Amino acid sequence: MSDTPGFSGCIRIRPALNAAEKEFLEDLGKPRRTLRGTPTGRGDRDVPFARMGWWVCRDGCCLRWDGDWEKATMMGPTLHFLIDHLLRPGAKAAGHPRFAAFTFDHVLDGAVMGRGSTDPETVLVAVADNVASGRTVPDVCDAVPRRHATRPRPSNVIEFRPRRA
Repeated sequence: MSDTPGFSGCIRIRPALNAAEKEFLEDLGKPRRTLRGTPTGRGDRDVPFARMGWWVCRDGCCLRWDGDWEKATMMGPTLHFLIDHLLRPGAKAAGHPRFAAFTFDHVLDGAVMGRGSTDPETVLVAVADNVASGRTVPDVCDAVPRRHATRPRPSNVIEFRPRRA
């Protein structure tokens, strides 16, 4: 991955979220909302004090990460929160009156990798069958030559100025 900010990949949700679930996650993504402010997050020190950086597609079948909304290092902890508190069978919110319309039958799979504009490192988060893991991805050191920079020029080519002026 380069130093350029951006994210690639998505997390699939099977079955897709229903309208109440999508609405709750969209509401959770509003400014000044944090995961600790949710009914299942209050008082739970294991819940990250973070904003919701995962955005649900319009069909409710996948999540994408918004690196401008929250740091990439929060991808893993917030994904754990979604799975363990709101989406998987036996989630912490099951039986809570605020979540009566939730189905708690979702399985998440996929991976997202990237770096936000303020992130010092690239982060990879993967989830398979509701088990999420994450890690930082090391950058290529400057000692590794780039192919385009080391490619020899034909003998009949004269370079008057660098290509990236």
